[in-house]
Amino acid sequence: MGYERHEAMAGPARQGAALWRTLLGLVVTIAVYVALLQMLVRAIARLYEPGAAESLIDEVAEGDTARGALILLASFAFMAVGPAILARPLHSRGWLSFFGPPGQATWDFLLTVRALALLSAALWLLLPQGYELERGLAFGNWIVLLPLTAVAILIQSGAEEVVFRGYLQSQLAARFRSPLVWMLLPSALFAFGHYVPAETGQNALWFAALAFAFAVAAADLTARTGSLGAAMGFHFANNMLALAATALPGALSGLALFTYPFAVDDVVALRPLILMDFGVILLSWLATRLALRV
Repeated sequence: MGYERHEAMAGPARQGAALWRTLLGLVVTIAVYVALLQMLVRAIARLYEPGAAESLIDEVAEGDTARGALILLASFAFMAVGPAILARPLHSRGWLSFFGPPGQATWDFLLTVRALALLSAALWLLLPQGYELERGLAFGNWIVLLPLTAVAILIQSGAEEVVFRGYLQSQLAARFRSPLVWMLLPSALFAFGHYVPAETGQNALWFAALAFAFAVAAADLTARTGSLGAAMGFHFANNMLALAATALPGALSGLALFTYPFAVDDVVALRPLILMDFGVILLSWLATRLALRV
C-alpha cells in the first residue's frame, strides 16, 4: 500500500492550500505559542509569592521535578492553538480534519500503542544494559502520578503531531505532490526544534538527526493510514519510555522512574545509545505497519 489514504487529510486542505497561507499559519502558530507561554509565566508570577514563583518557573523551564514536568508537558497544548483557530478562517477547513477520520484515528492510535508496548517490553528483556540505572521518582509516587504523566505526555506528543503532521504535512501535501516536500520539510523543522547544542553539546546534531528520522517515520505512517492516530501513538509510546520510564537526567526528567547514569552531553556514553535508537525507530515503524497492516 502506498499513500493513497493520505488524501483523507490532504483533500480538506486543498481549498486553502496556497503556500502563503501555510507560511502565515506557521508564523502565527509560533507567535501564539510564545505568547501563551509568556502568559503562563505571568500567571505563575501573580499567583505565587516572588520566591515561590521564581522557583516554580525554573522548575517548569527545566522539567526536572514532577510538578515542573507536568506543567511543561501540558503547556505544549499551546502549540496546537494556532492551527485550531486558523483552520477555518485561513484554510477553509475544520480543525478536526487535522486528525483524519476520527474513528480510524482512534483505532490506529490504540493499535499502535499496543504494538509498541509489546515491542518495548521485548527489547527491554533482550537488549543488554551495561550500566546501573539511577532511581528517579519513588515507585509509589511514580504509580500515583502515572495517569497524570500519561495525560501530560499525550497532550505534548499530540500537540506536536497536530502541528507537524496534521497541519503542516497535510497543507503541503495539498499543494505539492512530492513526498520530498510534504514529508521532509516538516521533519526538518521538527529536527531543528530538537537541536539544542547549549544542553546536548557535541551530541546536538545526533539528537537532531534522531528527531528527523523519527519525524520521517511518523510522516510515513500518517500518509499510509490517512489519519493522525498512528503518528500520535508512535510519538506517545516513544515519549512514555523516554520521559516516564527511563529518562536522561536534567530537562524533562522529573516524571521518570529511572534516569541514566550519565549526562545528556556525554559523547562516549550516549553515542552507542543514540545509534541504537535509530534501530529502535526502524523496528517501531515496522511494528506499527505490521499492526495496522499498511
